[in-house]
Amino acid sequence: MDRLQALEVFMLVAKLGSFTAASRAANLTASRVTHLIQNLEKELGVSLFSRTTRCVSLSSAGQALFEQLDPNLGFITETLQNIKELSNEEPKGTIRISAPVKFGSTFLMKPITVLLKKYPDVRIVLNTTNDPQEISKGGADIAFVLVTEMPLSGVRHKIGVFSSGIYANLNVMTALSSLTSPEQLRSVELILQEGNASSWNLTGSEGQKYRVSVKKWSFKTDTTQAALIAAKEGLGAALLPIPLGESEKSLTRLLPNWTGVPVEVCAITSSRKISSAARNFIDLAKQEFNREQ
Repeated sequence: MDRLQALEVFMLVAKLGSFTAASRAANLTASRVTHLIQNLEKELGVSLFSRTTRCVSLSSAGQALFEQLDPNLGFITETLQNIKELSNEEPKGTIRISAPVKFGSTFLMKPITVLLKKYPDVRIVLNTTNDPQEISKGGADIAFVLVTEMPLSGVRHKIGVFSSGIYANLNVMTALSSLTSPEQLRSVELILQEGNASSWNLTGSEGQKYRVSVKKWSFKTDTTQAALIAAKEGLGAALLPIPLGESEKSLTRLLPNWTGVPVEVCAITSSRKISSAARNFIDLAKQEFNREQ
């Protein structure tokens, strides 16, 4: 952490205009301050200060570094301190989690089980909901959402990305069993979600692109879970995350060589500073996601 300390000392010298004053403010010896600045200058290959017997002033390179660091160094230092505190803290307490119904009741149960067995002082309350704005209502510490183009409030922690495929219930929509090309989707009843309401952008296995302009649709929703249920009921063909579509025995994937816009899985928290238990759970969710892919 010498580099971070050197940057902190650099900022003090720049603001106070004195190595001696900076050493007092940092509670370091004058020789330590000089050593840190000299090492920083050596690493960067430039002089950061112009020194005279009366004062210390920033060089042009030092001024450029100061302007870049001034608005950011405090945040970086605070973030590193928070992480250090979390690493020394045994996870405990209650984590309130919200997630889409299907996602929460299947995918999240593995990391939940692992965390509870590893840390006996942790408790978890899982609320399965299809409201992606739950976190902004104060209803959860972590809200898992499936994102296409939906705006979200809070701090986003990326868990991973699902590829999406086209699914339908062929027991109801028997005519779709003969579907062989994306062009034929123009005459198919579609189930739409926010982000793909006017067109479906598909990518073939060899990288070819095709844009399906929506001509017919029966149902539009802002949640993946509702689109899944509509597809199961035979209301139309839906673009769904592939693991979700494959988990439903009543659904068949159409045009398996074509995929839709990837669906990003995110964990949303109200701030960057979260409990050790919550951070551990997010890390476990990432590990489980990567294992499943």
